[in-house]
Amino acid sequence: MSNAPAAFLRKPDELMLDLYAGAAQPARWVQSMDRLCSLTGAQSAVVQAFRFEGGQAQVLWSAQDSRTRAVTSVQSPELNTGDNPRLEQRRVLRGLDRVASDELLFDPDDEARPRLQQRLAMLGLGRFIGTLQDVGRGVYLGLALHRPVHDSSDFSVEHINRLADLAPHIGQAFLLTDQLQATMERDERLRGLMDSLCFGIVLCGEDGRVQWVNRQATALLAPGAALCLQGEHLYGRSAQDTLALLAALSAARRAGPQRVGYLRLGEGAQALHLAIRPGDDPGALMLVLSSAAVALELPAGALENLFGLTPTEARLLGAIATGSTVEEYAQLRGVSVGTARVQLKQIQAKTGQHRQSDLVRLVLSSAAAHLSVPRPS
Repeated sequence: MSNAPAAFLRKPDELMLDLYAGAAQPARWVQSMDRLCSLTGAQSAVVQAFRFEGGQAQVLWSAQDSRTRAVTSVQSPELNTGDNPRLEQRRVLRGLDRVASDELLFDPDDEARPRLQQRLAMLGLGRFIGTLQDVGRGVYLGLALHRPVHDSSDFSVEHINRLADLAPHIGQAFLLTDQLQATMERDERLRGLMDSLCFGIVLCGEDGRVQWVNRQATALLAPGAALCLQGEHLYGRSAQDTLALLAALSAARRAGPQRVGYLRLGEGAQALHLAIRPGDDPGALMLVLSSAAVALELPAGALENLFGLTPTEARLLGAIATGSTVEEYAQLRGVSVGTARVQLKQIQAKTGQHRQSDLVRLVLSSAAAHLSVPRPS
């Protein structure tokens, strides 16, 4: 048994924890600024990301302590925007990579400084120190601390050193926040695009545990369907179907990403067709689901644009591609079969496809077959 002395963990820096947690939990930025006020005796703590346009700062993102967020946004919202004279390019860059005060940022005879101080005093804010960092891509990150207006004392050397040590961490925490927010926004856009597809998409593991579904898949996996989602797992309508699904998932994973597996669950109009493709991650498989009972919706406008057809010709091509005969289409539209056949010949001439089976293949391989028109929610 080792006789080495016990080692004790140091108490974590709560401010640092809040800063780095802010990437995933935006409310922690408010806690960070509140802690910074408490540590330095500041009345206000504000961090802002901005870029310059025409010498003036355009604020892209900001976080404030709880008091500032409640008071400034109501009484003087322009101080959180590029209308703040401290954020003019010729002044603010004087504070780059240092802890700066107004004495450094403003010239002695600069009339903008007393006007700014007067506006700040109305908000209960007095002495200022701040930092500025270049965080890349033309974006700067500034931190501003203000003492209460009735407190004329300067920030101490200890406070200034603490701020200098803290500034790089604030910069890193902002970059993490920015990257995570951009990722979340991109994922939200992708989810919206996946929801516009006319077939279901499911990401799952070999054990049928679901990681993500699009809107169409949610509709197809309803209770009582040939395949349903119970909790986090996929189940067939019967134990036999569930075993068949798991076997197909396992076989697809072993086959690798160059192969696609196929499975039908259920019978007749209730049947679901599955295509299974493994991803690069061995634990991820993509299932593409379609229902035998649901016909494709092919917008006539899409067929017009894709194949250079008239609106009438596009309606006929859409009907043929989804299983109608020329005679059925003519009866539905109230035109003669002869007229419909003339329109079909015009379609064949424009597309270069002289058999109806080739026309169907042409349409079903086009972009029009893979996107559905979003329905109002």
